[in-house]
Amino acid sequence: MKMPSASFLMAGCGLFLIAGCEPAAPGASAREEAAAATCDASRRAELRAMRPNLETAALDAARESRGDGAPALWTMRDEDTTIHLLGTVHLLRPELEWMTPEIEMAIASADTIVFEADTTSPDAQRELMKFYTTQGFFTDGTQLTSMLSEVETQELTVALETIGLPIEALLPYQPWMAAVNMSVKQMLDEGFDPEAGVEKVIERSAMERGADFAFLETVEEQLGGLAGLGECEQVDFLMATVDGLGEGTATLDLLVDEWADGDVTGLGLMMANPEMLGSQPIYDAMMTDRNTRWVPKITAMLEQPGTILVAVGAGHLAGEDSVIKMLRDEGFAVEGP
Repeated sequence: MKMPSASFLMAGCGLFLIAGCEPAAPGASAREEAAAATCDASRRAELRAMRPNLETAALDAARESRGDGAPALWTMRDEDTTIHLLGTVHLLRPELEWMTPEIEMAIASADTIVFEADTTSPDAQRELMKFYTTQGFFTDGTQLTSMLSEVETQELTVALETIGLPIEALLPYQPWMAAVNMSVKQMLDEGFDPEAGVEKVIERSAMERGADFAFLETVEEQLGGLAGLGECEQVDFLMATVDGLGEGTATLDLLVDEWADGDVTGLGLMMANPEMLGSQPIYDAMMTDRNTRWVPKITAMLEQPGTILVAVGAGHLAGEDSVIKMLRDEGFAVEGP
């Protein structure tokens, strides 16, 4: 059982639609030379052949693990500040019931709600659209399939047929953007709804109470990971997504089950795992690097009296590279699993 890497990112790592900071854009000839030198399709094929066994082992171990029966909630505090940390899933099936009295109280008591980034305000929407336009598409005449082998192009074509997209629609897309759009369409088609996602539920409640909002990163900081990757890593990400697209959202449903059960160990096995996200560079860019940037911002919140709820993708709070472990390693007492 496989899962498109982009779906993991959108569901549990803090992204719905994603883009990135402005990398240097070489001309077409430089791009082709770099690809020829380092982006070897046979190398990708070898890595892809190895990945299923590693993924299966991680998924089997996650299934064997158990949580407390409800989404995990952590708390750190000092004399005048309480910070709750809640892992989120950004798209959920509307019928899922996940709210608990403890989470409801954490939301209701929070003076400030902290999300990863502002992606919904008018200013943020303008920045997102500008970024998609400038960084999600090729600007030098390159087409997506020119970065793939004939076999990979055929595999991409077949994968797109499963979600009703013609390959021509994605030809102008950078590989990371193509992967994300493929996964977005599949998730929406199969009943996952951003309006049912945890952030939207929290946001609606907080707005009714007049709570303040704050963010751990800017749009460009959040979106910088994938688009800033090298071409080889982007193609790795695309093909990892292709490999899982035909099998539906079964693994994403498992991820949601692990989150709803509060199985932090299982979430770590699934998400704090480079193999599940496609490669180590992708994992570092989207998980470890961001977690490292967030930790000092979270600890600085202890200087602000009151109650704060930090709600970020569940993958950021599980595993060996998680925000929770980094906080504990720095000597902070963090209550919770």
